Amino acid sequence: MASSIYHQPQSAFCSRLPHDVILAIFLEVATIDILGPPRDLPPLFRVCQYIYNVLRANRKALYARIYRRKFDTRAAVRRLGANAINNSALAFQLMKQTSALKRLRQGDLDSHNLTSDLWTAYLMFLENDGRNYEHLMFYAHIDTLIDRFMEVRLWSGRESNLGWPIDSTPGSLVVWMLWFTMSPDRLSRLGDRRGRFMDMLRPFALVPVLYYPFHAPDVRFDLPDEDALPEPGEDVTPFGFFPTYRDPDMVVEEVWHFGRALNIMPPLIGLGAKMVFIMLAEAIPYDPPSMLPVDREHADPADGVRPTQADFIEWASVRGVRLYRPGKWDWMEELSPEQRRLENDVSWRRELKSISASLDNDWNRLTGCYDPRHDLPLKGVVYTFGSIVGMFAGRMQIPDLFRYRDVVQAQNMPELAEFPLVAEQPVYVKFREHHCIDPEDPIPTGTLPGGLGDDVQNAYFPKPFNYRHVGNSLRVELPRSRITSRYEDFVEGRPNSHNPDRCRLCIYNREEDERQLRRRIEAFREASRNNSDGDAEMAIDDEDDDSMDADSAPRSRRSSSSSQDSDVSYYFGDGHDDPIAAHRFRLEHDREARAIVDELMSQDLPNDYEDFIENECNGIQDIIITGEVLPRHGEAWHHYRFYGRVRKWDGLIVLVRIPTHLPMILKTIFRGYLIGNKNFVGSWRSYHDNLNAIPLEGPFALSRVEEAPSPHAPLPTSPSPSQPAALTMPISPLA
Repeated sequence: MASSIYHQPQSAFCSRLPHDVILAIFLEVATIDILGPPRDLPPLFRVCQYIYNVLRANRKALYARIYRRKFDTRAAVRRLGANAINNSALAFQLMKQTSALKRLRQGDLDSHNLTSDLWTAYLMFLENDGRNYEHLMFYAHIDTLIDRFMEVRLWSGRESNLGWPIDSTPGSLVVWMLWFTMSPDRLSRLGDRRGRFMDMLRPFALVPVLYYPFHAPDVRFDLPDEDALPEPGEDVTPFGFFPTYRDPDMVVEEVWHFGRALNIMPPLIGLGAKMVFIMLAEAIPYDPPSMLPVDREHADPADGVRPTQADFIEWASVRGVRLYRPGKWDWMEELSPEQRRLENDVSWRRELKSISASLDNDWNRLTGCYDPRHDLPLKGVVYTFGSIVGMFAGRMQIPDLFRYRDVVQAQNMPELAEFPLVAEQPVYVKFREHHCIDPEDPIPTGTLPGGLGDDVQNAYFPKPFNYRHVGNSLRVELPRSRITSRYEDFVEGRPNSHNPDRCRLCIYNREEDERQLRRRIEAFREASRNNSDGDAEMAIDDEDDDSMDADSAPRSRRSSSSSQDSDVSYYFGDGHDDPIAAHRFRLEHDREARAIVDELMSQDLPNDYEDFIENECNGIQDIIITGEVLPRHGEAWHHYRFYGRVRKWDGLIVLVRIPTHLPMILKTIFRGYLIGNKNFVGSWRSYHDNLNAIPLEGPFALSRVEEAPSPHAPLPTSPSPSQPAALTMPISPLA
């Protein structure tokens, strides 16, 4: 920001100004234009020698104040720790983000910094609480660059990949930012680009054997596991072994963020493509067939399960993918004093209202769920309990079976005209969530023989099992082993039965704290005895106690409450146990970021700096989800019940849907994540007796229905141009 300085002689007037007055003036000048870089600041370095010296001496503090005024900081404090977000870190981020915003504004797809700039923009979206969004959209106009990348670069380099688009970091970041930048107005103005974008996304969204939408294969429930990765040479498809296990060393990247080398994986392009594909597909709702009854009162009961025009109108009023909410610049002013206090705290809580807090689970998956063999240090909450309780609605896309089979078995990518056509079916379900609270033992995993996984087709439950709702709890029974477990119903605002005096984890933590305290006291006494002989330093160096090493370093305390996961290792890990610390894979060396680090980060951070997360135990050991289709929706789209579990390692939700009248027919398995804590997105698959078969799969997206859709919603006027005319009416699941 002050790369070239012309030194004027020292001014007698300026030299009388206190330093804090000068810095306050410069802060106001630097933020006259609140968006973009502080372009009015560099000329002030040239005023006189005294001003220059003051600014050089206080540059980090000034840059940090500018950053706090122009950009969002609360998410970074929650995720990286209050000690990590110091003046040096904020100054680094100001220089990094303003440089990236200027380059993104130019829209140069050939820039050598494109990957690092896209990372910067993506992380700004993840940290946005209202301010970052305005810089990206109204200064950098990143939506223009994203649209051009989608049409020009998303399939770049596919000639070297048998015609299949490459799962690249820039492509993944752009696909996800297409959702972040989409507004109702922008969606309505896409025009023909909507269809072109859907065509570009079609391979990513419809071919899960190549573009896998999960952080680890869905066949495993009990993760992490040292043997999670398969032996080489287990190829099943033309694309390699399936399910897809990705080498963690090839997934994780090093991104400079707030002056620190952050280990993070790119967001899953298979998952993001499914969400964006459905978002674009549902932009134009279906036209209700005129031959259908107007509403249920005019329907003939003898017709059985059959939608009416009113059912189509209701479906048109809901969205499986809710658009990103950008927030307001001054959103904090609308909060109560107590809520503002919570938002300004360093801890993550379920009660937080900020936009970035809703994406904390997504952040934690990217930074902590790239290696299914290990518990990574500093891993945060990956599933917020209670998130899926309530009414959800959306759609599932059903590819043509024969074309789907041909595509997933093809070595070279077929032409787009040969890709499967998709029909769509509404999905309505009202979910309930049930928690196993320590010291109750959870239901064991339904492990299959022969190393075939944990029975994802039965939502990780053993066979056979029964469940029934009794009072305020769910009773799960295993008839063969006579095991019965009780899972409490989650009710918002009502505490669970967790008792620290009975919880085994709480008891273990207290005992471990006492053991560590006794060891420290004994070590102190030993050091004191040896100090009289001049050997205190030797005694401490020889002390064989890991806890002494861990406690000697300054730490950035980040507490998180309400986590589903209660394993000790997820929250109290040794920072040196990172399995990829010695071997990182990077797509691009960010030399600019390293130069800023060398310039600004030489101070403020001790060499032995160490983070840790202190998690509050809530006693939750396992989460079961049950659901059912309401009668009025069942009359239109068939009656179903759902049951499933949440994989605690990454928050993957696996649900089995069974028709209530024909339970052995058309059993469907839904697997996905809550994105932004509001969109349940993933891939459904059909049930198959052959466990080695690649089943029919398709995207789905559901979102919470906050209130009943208006019965007076306007009729849509045209069918979706992305669907063939023969498939504009959703198919019946029993047809």
